[in-house]
Amino acid sequence: MKLSSDKSLMELVKAGNHIAYTKIVNNYWEKLYKHIWIRIKDDDIAKDFVQDIFLGLWKNKETVSTDQEDSLASYLFTAAKYIIINHFSRPNIAIPDEEALILALNTPSGITADSDILIVELQELLNNEIDSLPERLQVPYRLSREQELSIREIAQKLSVSEQTVKNNISSALSTIRFKLGKYHADHTVPFILAVASIMHHK
Repeated sequence: MKLSSDKSLMELVKAGNHIAYTKIVNNYWEKLYKHIWIRIKDDDIAKDFVQDIFLGLWKNKETVSTDQEDSLASYLFTAAKYIIINHFSRPNIAIPDEEALILALNTPSGITADSDILIVELQELLNNEIDSLPERLQVPYRLSREQELSIREIAQKLSVSEQTVKNNISSALSTIRFKLGKYHADHTVPFILAVASIMHHK
């Protein structure tokens, strides 16, 4: 095992080694920053989020898995996914555009079999909420998710502006997130992952 490998570094971090921790921070800081910034488009918030992730790594160092060589990267980028989704779930957070929101939700993470039942339940809830959307929101949402049409194609099909399509899809997504949030108000990790997975695949 290389002394510079993530697995060996995490073993040292678990023993309280600050040098190994600094090495991990240096190895992943820029990658995580770019990964988050491209999704939220805010430099200061992206930096704060990266710092929060690394603080969480130190706080939870004893429970971070080192079974696989890519376990650390999986932990860090999954943490980034949680923090991005929570960011967009907060009231009064502006979404740059519909594509940016989808990119934020399209961050890989390890959804385990333990979430399968929750995903099925949320899929049913999601379908019900889509059916209950006003037609002006439901139609462009379905054209985007089910027929995979672009914003321009939807605008042409509905004879409206592209900005109107973006606004309506964004409103549909916000409504769905709010309604689903009522079923699990504390936004635990399995719930967030399940919602993100379903929203992306729609």
